[in-house]
Amino acid sequence: MSIQATPLSLFKANAELQMRIAQLMRESGHRWLEAAQQSSAAGISETTSELQSLLKAEDWQSLASLPAEAFMRRLEDRMSDAKSASDIAIRNQQAFASGLQQALEAWQKAVADALRADGTPNLPALPLQDIFKQWLSAWTPPAQDAAQAKGGKSPQK
Repeated sequence: MSIQATPLSLFKANAELQMRIAQLMRESGHRWLEAAQQSSAAGISETTSELQSLLKAEDWQSLASLPAEAFMRRLEDRMSDAKSASDIAIRNQQAFASGLQQALEAWQKAVADALRADGTPNLPALPLQDIFKQWLSAWTPPAQDAAQAKGGKSPQK
């Protein structure tokens, strides 16, 4: 490779990195939109169900008991929604971070290859691999025992 080709190779490596990061952001946005769509559909379903309960009320006394029942259902649903949102956020962050790590490693390799082809001696090692492994370990959820995950109970010793 000639010295004139090195800047073009570096430009291509940077453009590929930018394209991959844009793709990762688009994928993350699609995952969030899908989660919002599912949440919206669930909310519409809940509202429809509550309205049907109101229409089925036969007398004032049964109609008066509906708000208390609806409050408890909504409270339970909101707690479930909060857990689901945090699970989605963790999965999205893990997918984005993993994709970003792969993109940066590919970019680093492309840059190193371009510089090696130019004849640049004594290139440093590829340090990004170890940096991202340590960073991603903070986002990895702790492993659960199969019985604990299934039954929600901690194993007894």
